[in-house]
Formats: sequence, C-alpha cells, structure tokens
Amino acid sequence: MDPAQSAGPVAEYTSLRLEIDTRAKYQQQILALQLTLSSAVFGFALSRPQLLALLLAIPMSSYLLSGRYAAQREAIRSISHYIRDSLHPRTPGGLGWVAWSRQNPRPNRLIDWLIPMLLTFPGAAVLALGWTFALVFYRDGVGVPARIGLIVVWLAGLFGSAVSAWTFVRIYREARPARSSASRP
Repeated sequence: MDPAQSAGPVAEYTSLRLEIDTRAKYQQQILALQLTLSSAVFGFALSRPQLLALLLAIPMSSYLLSGRYAAQREAIRSISHYIRDSLHPRTPGGLGWVAWSRQNPRPNRLIDWLIPMLLTFPGAAVLALGWTFALVFYRDGVGVPARIGLIVVWLAGLFGSAVSAWTFVRIYREARPARSSASRP
C-alpha cells in the first residue's frame, strides 16, 4: 500500500483518537460533578436536620451520572476495538500504539478503578440511603401519602445504586485480560 492509500486510515485514526480524548474529558467532568454534587447535598442536608430528606436526591443523581460515565467508557471501548480491528490492519506498518498496548496490557484495575468508582457513585448513594433510612421508615409525624412517596423514592434509589454497582463490576470484568489456558493453575 502506498502512502496515499494509508492517508485515509491515518486521518481516521487521528479523528478517533480525538473523540476518545473528548470522551475521556467528559468522564472526568462527570466524575467531578458527582463528587461536587454529593458533597454539596450532604453538607447542606446535614447542616439542617429538617432538610434530611434532600439526601434522597443523591441516589438518583448518582445513578444517572454513573450511567453517563459508563456510556462514555463503552463508547471509548468501542472506538478502541474499531481502531485495533479495522484501522490497524489497513495501515502500512500498523499503528504502534495498538501493538504496544497488546504487548503491555493494563494491570488489574481493582484498586485504582473499580473501588473508587463504587465509592464515588453507588457508595455515595448507599450512604445517603442509610442516612435517611430512619426518616423514611420510622419517623413519627409523616402522613401515609408522604411516607409512601418517601419509600418509593428510597427504593428507586436503592435499585439505581444496585444497577450502578452492577454496571461498574460488569465493565471491570469485561476489561480484564483473559488468562491463557497455559497460565491457569
């Protein structure tokens, strides 16, 4: 293949790398928003006990933001697979990054990715659910319609927290490199 024929795949690679960079920046913005929002709501609600129910906003916002974070990660993964499987073979000499990343897989990301994601998204939500448990289920003076509403919101937050945790664990498991049969005990 002459250099003119490789110009298309190289230009496509450059464009896709820019998209990956943009999506990675979105992930960082989502992470910062989650940390800021959770901290602000916790600080505000805990400083005014009469507003404790405000903590019930954290589980749903955590769920929604974790979904956006996971969607960006999935898009980055899809683009990376396309680069590896489609562009790399069409580029004379290949793409150095693809070959290097295959030879140097990332280590297990339990400590530096999965646990922080679980603490940041579903962890903040579960903390808020725990803090509001007595308010939702046991506090006197809450009417039946209000109690039902609080229970529905609380259970929706619990469901969202479970889905967020499951999503991050699934991403973690899919990203782990498969061990060859020779390396298995």
